Amino acid sequence: MKKIISILLSIVMVFTMFSTTAFAESNKVEFEGKTYDLSNKHPWIFVHGMGGWNKYGEEAYWGGWASSEGDVIDLYNSNGIEAYAATVGPFNSAWDRACELYAQLTGTVVDYGEAHSKEHNHDRYGYDYTGNCLMDEPWDMKEKINLVGHSFGGHTVRLFASLIAYGDEAEIAATGDETSPLFKGGHKDAIYSVVTFSGVHNGSPIANLIHDSFLMTGIIALLNFAGAVFGSNVLMWDLPMGHMGLTPKQGEDRAKFSLKTIKTVVEAQDNCGYDLTLRGAAELNEKIKTVDSAYYYSYSCNSSYKTSCGTYLPIASNFAMFYLTSLYIGATEGKTIDGIYMDESWAKNDGIVPLASALYPATDADNAKSYEEAVKAGEKIETGVWYYMPTMEGFDHFDFCGTIDYPTTFEDFYFTLVETINATV
Repeated sequence: MKKIISILLSIVMVFTMFSTTAFAESNKVEFEGKTYDLSNKHPWIFVHGMGGWNKYGEEAYWGGWASSEGDVIDLYNSNGIEAYAATVGPFNSAWDRACELYAQLTGTVVDYGEAHSKEHNHDRYGYDYTGNCLMDEPWDMKEKINLVGHSFGGHTVRLFASLIAYGDEAEIAATGDETSPLFKGGHKDAIYSVVTFSGVHNGSPIANLIHDSFLMTGIIALLNFAGAVFGSNVLMWDLPMGHMGLTPKQGEDRAKFSLKTIKTVVEAQDNCGYDLTLRGAAELNEKIKTVDSAYYYSYSCNSSYKTSCGTYLPIASNFAMFYLTSLYIGATEGKTIDGIYMDESWAKNDGIVPLASALYPATDADNAKSYEEAVKAGEKIETGVWYYMPTMEGFDHFDFCGTIDYPTTFEDFYFTLVETINATV
């Protein structure tokens, strides 16, 4: 009997060693004289920012632009790294975008939640992604994923991770057993990492400028006009705002242009414009919980410089459309907006996001560390802690979208990102 048990134990040990070796087998890639270990531990889900899209002809949001050095998604998949680009509402709120991301991953109908929908006066359900999920198979929340969000995509992935892990009490109270699994929580181990590029964690004065003026009403009216004339697809955008009545519902050709609808949407403040204001971001930060079992990293840029007069101006190479916005942000230093004093860290910016907003959420200030200093000190990278990377000087808000040339090449940056995440395994 002892001999049989010994044989069985030996078989188990051999099988375990083989399995461990197979899992740990690295995917090493040589590029420009440097070797990268690109072991594909978990799928990568990329989420665009405000006004983002997936692909418009050959122009992909995550690279593929005329000035781009490459397409991030293609780069990853061609090197054995499973990666996908989600397409959520370009102008929808962080909540609505998180719901859309969940439906795309699971291949289900978008459920914006009963409580949320009633509060903001729109339909509970949106697009149906049944049989058209983002990954090859519907995500069962058992396989871990890496989430990457650029700009407002940072709000989206943070809120998504929080809901997956901890759910939402208001939605559970509103619908009980019929509550969407997204709002029930209980799946915090499904999120391996959350990465933000120029995340607008604490809002931007630019959003305050737009939202607190007639411009926000004009933008919403323009979206309704586009939905009435062109439908849901306008240029590079798919505008899933049928649940608000601004654009057609799935299966419909056109929406109805309605001043009443526009007024309702403006008053509801359920859009990216409000979420990106300093007060809107603060409200979101109170709602979003950092998942204690996930890794958090933030990357930031600075494309402004301090003059001899002490003011901040955009650098000459800044992306043209960010020049005026950078000037405005630099000019807010010394002012108080939504109860927040704009010190020097708010004046320094990447063209649209202040550095003070891109590093980490204000609610996690006591739980944030410099990644560079932590590594130098030999500290173990911990879950549930925001690690902010060294600010990339001379780069603007769009440089993460496939155009980056830091520290050496586009490929080096994104390959190193994989190594950084995999180093925690």
